Amino acid sequence: MRIIQTQQDIDSLQYSSLPPTFLKHIQDYFAQLRNSFHDKDDLRFSLQPSGPILILEAGDNLHDLSLVGFRREDDGLFGSCPEYVELYDLGNIQIYKIAVMNTNDYIITLFTQVGIHHKEVEQWLKELAQV
Repeated sequence: MRIIQTQQDIDSLQYSSLPPTFLKHIQDYFAQLRNSFHDKDDLRFSLQPSGPILILEAGDNLHDLSLVGFRREDDGLFGSCPEYVELYDLGNIQIYKIAVMNTNDYIITLFTQVGIHHKEVEQWLKELAQV
């Protein structure tokens, strides 16, 4: 799992194994949030007060994401109630965008590639995306 809150976090993704279209999508989304919340040229901008962007990766235990507030005791991400799940086709890959609103001012946005998780996770995301 990767946690994105600042431009530095976005810049560090250049060295990741994310597909280029996925990386561009995350960069564009971060820029959209920065531009809507703050001055687009402020390099100190952080998503910390309003909620991070999380990139879920293969092997992440979605039943225990305690590090970011989805406790094991509550079944992790599965115990949350996403506001929405959207499926995006980026040409060479598909991704899910999952938004979990903790308060009106704090939204955790998660992104993950289709097909990299266990069958149970993929089915859950697919069902939520179709609602």
